[in-house]
Amino acid sequence: MAVAVVLAVTLASPAGAAAVVPPQRPNIIFFLVDDMSADLLPYMDTVRSLAHDGTTFSDYYVPDSLCCPSRAAMFTGQFPHNNGVRTNQGYDHGGYRAFERHEGRTYAASLHQAGYRTGYLGKYINEYPAGDGYRVPAGWDEWHVSAAGGYNEYKYRLTRYIKEKSGGARPIDRSDGTYLVDELGQRAVGFIERSRKYAPGEPFFLQVSPFAPHNRVNVKPGDKEPRFAPAQRDRPKDRFPGGEFPHGDCGGTDCANIDVTTLPSFNEDTTDKPSWVRRKPIGAKLVKKLQEDFRDRIRMVQSVDDMVARVMGALTEAEKRDTYIVFTSDNGFHLGQHRLVRGKSTAYDQDVRVPLLVKRPATAQRGDLVTGAIAQNVDLFATFLDLAGVGAPVRDSRDGRSLLPLIQGQQVADWRKAALIEHVKPDPKTPGQPDPDADALKKGNSRAPTYSAVRTAGELYVEYEGDPKPEYYNTVTDPRQESNDPGNARTAALSKALDRLKGCGRPGAVDCWTAARLN
Repeated sequence: MAVAVVLAVTLASPAGAAAVVPPQRPNIIFFLVDDMSADLLPYMDTVRSLAHDGTTFSDYYVPDSLCCPSRAAMFTGQFPHNNGVRTNQGYDHGGYRAFERHEGRTYAASLHQAGYRTGYLGKYINEYPAGDGYRVPAGWDEWHVSAAGGYNEYKYRLTRYIKEKSGGARPIDRSDGTYLVDELGQRAVGFIERSRKYAPGEPFFLQVSPFAPHNRVNVKPGDKEPRFAPAQRDRPKDRFPGGEFPHGDCGGTDCANIDVTTLPSFNEDTTDKPSWVRRKPIGAKLVKKLQEDFRDRIRMVQSVDDMVARVMGALTEAEKRDTYIVFTSDNGFHLGQHRLVRGKSTAYDQDVRVPLLVKRPATAQRGDLVTGAIAQNVDLFATFLDLAGVGAPVRDSRDGRSLLPLIQGQQVADWRKAALIEHVKPDPKTPGQPDPDADALKKGNSRAPTYSAVRTAGELYVEYEGDPKPEYYNTVTDPRQESNDPGNARTAALSKALDRLKGCGRPGAVDCWTAARLN
């Protein structure tokens, strides 16, 4: 039986761990899902199995719980205030319009230069033009990307660029009725097979980014399709088109026994919270809708779990000895917690604290490791480059640092002590297509105002634009963040730390790594 080893960054590493080094330029498979909150992980057997002889990050935070800013931070290794990508839409300091200038400096460009064959599949950056004549960003040898149609899972267009075969052509495939997650799994296997053919003996980097479990866009009353659309096989048997099980597939748990009201902080009293959170209890009619939403989200991630199993099963024994597998989400999602109906963008754990699991190669040290070191998605840039052997001048040139020592169970001195969370409220009057992350619910919706926050191992501190009163939680005694204490004596010190963090990396300011260590 494998033993889980809990790592503290100030403690000695497991015996022999310090001597472990990654394979020379190992393969990397990176699964990035969309809007997957941590409460869905218990229903995903294959994804949870990545923790076996792998490393689980229990305190991994995104810097902005909104799709485009979070993904831009991941690609660039920079916080939103430094890369300038603040929302999902180009007319509002976000989207592809704000991100495009960074495409030549993502981890893909560096990995490609280091000799990796690279492939990207699924959802990229909001408003990326994946139509006729699309442009493949720098660093990618394969490019299988869908635009907004991917949110609907069955009605999409998907690019099919393979450098060795496509040449100057930019083919696009229309959906043939295959569930998009399944299609991405098929193409991921194809990428691995082509990498053996076209780049034998060379490492590959594969990123698979399904839209699931994100909700459909433009949901209208009376739609036959559910707001969260599972694969047909995972739907209840009596729902057209019906699935295999009476109540649908919830990963071994009977969906009928899953109760959304048991989620921590569901419908909690919000009278002590900031004015934008305070609202009346969620009524029985809406609770019933959220109940079905939660079950459908669990049904949706069954296809993600199947996809991960399919891709892992495509690896040869030799490749398993030389491949890191990384799984995470771009942000979390709340569904009735704190009386916030559907959405994200808050600084609460439901939205910003997401799973991060790393399966180490079969030749690496054995054992299930769990680290409580504070990690953020700005660290993925440095982590991937570290795995590829890219030197420190490039690897450590951004806001994050490599997680590889923690993945290996090594002792890391003077690690980050605080995570920065920052959010700019999107402008609802922005022209163009509706923001896919905007809930159509008019009353009691969950759109957070502009704010900055700092999250430590035991505290959450939030400052809202235009509100002189902060939000403070002791997350040791109040892990559900239900008892706001804005007058706590700790707020003064945290406010100073937040001032350094929210301006870090700018000309004349301290760098973000130093600011995060609270030195």
